[in-house]
Amino acid sequence: MIAMSRSDREAGVSLIELIVYVLVSSILLLAMSSILINSWTTQRNVTSVSDATNRGQVISSTIERAMRNALAFDVSADGTTLRVRTSLNGILACQGFVLTPGQSRMSLSSSTLTDNSTWAEWQPGVVPRGSVPFFSVTASTVMYTFDIQTSSTPVRFGGQAFARSSATGVTTPCW
Repeated sequence: MIAMSRSDREAGVSLIELIVYVLVSSILLLAMSSILINSWTTQRNVTSVSDATNRGQVISSTIERAMRNALAFDVSADGTTLRVRTSLNGILACQGFVLTPGQSRMSLSSSTLTDNSTWAEWQPGVVPRGSVPFFSVTASTVMYTFDIQTSSTPVRFGGQAFARSSATGVTTPCW
C-alpha cells in the first residue's frame, strides 16, 4: 500500500469550493450581462431620440423656409394642412404640408397642389400634442405644433413662422 502524505490528500479542490467558485462566477456574469443589456437599451433610446430630433428639425425648418418666402398661405379648417405660395422659383413655388397622426406628407410643385392624399410621404412618427392642431393661424403668422414618437418619450416641436416677403394674397397657380 502506498502511503499518502497529508499534503497529497488536500491537493485538489473540494466540492464546496467548486460550488462557491461557480456561484461567484455566475453572479459576476449576471452583473456583466445586466450592464450590457442596459447599455443596449440606452443606446437604442438615444438613437431613437436623435433620429426623431433630426426628423422634427427637417419638418420645422422646411415649414419655416416656405413661410419666410410666402406670398400667400392657407391652413385647412382642421389644422392638418398648410399650403404656401412662395416667392421661390421652379418646383419650390408651391409647397404643401400635411401632418396627420403617424405621418407627414409634403408636396413641391410649380403648379396646382393636387389632392393632399397623393402627396409624397415625408417623415414618419408625427403625432399631435394632445388636442392642439398641427397648424394654426394668427394674423399673418402660422404656428405649428407636433411631436415625433420615439422608443422612449416623444420629442416635442413647436414654433411660428411668418412671411418676410410682401404678401400678395394671390394663390394662383398653387390652389
